[in-house]
Amino acid sequence: MKPLSGVRSRAPLAGLLLLAGGLGLQWALARSPALVERVFARGLYPLLGGRLGCLTRLLPFSLGEGIVFLLLGGLAVVLWRLVRGSERRRWLRRFARGALMATAILYLAFLLLWGLNYQRQPFAVSAGLDVRPSSRDELLALGAALITEANEAREGLPEDGTGVMRLVDGGLHALARSDAGFREAEALHPVLTGCPARPKPLLTSAVFSWLGVTGIYFPYTGEPNVNMTLPDPELPFAAAHEIAHQRGFAREDEANYLGYLACRLHPDPDFRYSGRLAASVYAVNALTALDRKAGERLEAGRSPATRRDLAALLAWAERYRGPAERVSQRVNDAYLRSQGEAQGVESYGRVVDLLLAERRASER
Repeated sequence: MKPLSGVRSRAPLAGLLLLAGGLGLQWALARSPALVERVFARGLYPLLGGRLGCLTRLLPFSLGEGIVFLLLGGLAVVLWRLVRGSERRRWLRRFARGALMATAILYLAFLLLWGLNYQRQPFAVSAGLDVRPSSRDELLALGAALITEANEAREGLPEDGTGVMRLVDGGLHALARSDAGFREAEALHPVLTGCPARPKPLLTSAVFSWLGVTGIYFPYTGEPNVNMTLPDPELPFAAAHEIAHQRGFAREDEANYLGYLACRLHPDPDFRYSGRLAASVYAVNALTALDRKAGERLEAGRSPATRRDLAALLAWAERYRGPAERVSQRVNDAYLRSQGEAQGVESYGRVVDLLLAERRASER
């Protein structure tokens, strides 16, 4: 019994050392983005986390969601033993040791399978885009152009009974089509090359709606997952955003930009519209924060059809707004900050800087 007892006594120390090692690795590599880009993002990640997506894409359901169900079931059993068991103190010690070790292992796996992509060099550097402070006039021109493009892309698309844009083949088939835009984007930016993705529909979409989450990437299985309660105008862009995460771009602002880019280059008109609509919203919101009246004037230029679509998106957000969503936003904010996104959830707005940089490049 002594050897087993010794192993148990060393387990908490081993868990702490593993956790400290993971945190130290993340801290050190955050100071060497070029090294992370070369060795991890373009070397190890495609062979590790990227390969997972190649395998799990063959499944019609989300393996990651199933694993979460199993873990929650196991946790419920453990908690029941803690509450009802006669040896609660012994079970509590076991649970604490196991939880510490599991946390350390999962954190290290998260970093090696995907999380170190937060420390890679910015996409703008890889793509040669000139991201810099922009003038109000540049932002105004970008917003006007995107609204015009969204209005034009909306013409001729099918609608439901309320006049909101409808995916002609439904949400599930749209997910199956979502990777086509990235195949086009790879020709422009080879750094986007990766295994063909198949975003998975979340069975617990209603739960994610209450949390205010449109999709989630599960790094342990390499699966992009999409909230299927989203209105049709938003769903293609949400799917493309999660595929961007699977391609190794962890930062939210970059995933938003790459989601827009993949939609813009997509062969299907509903995807092209969804990406332009989302980009126009980001641009107008940024302008409104700077000059409210100018933002309102741009909004007035939207077509009646795009206004109906935006009203549907607003109604979806209002339907699920509540305390769970506010808590989720705080947790998400803390998570993003822990991964080096100093602005937290505000980093979602930086997609506009990339849109402006792309516009300057196209003008040149």
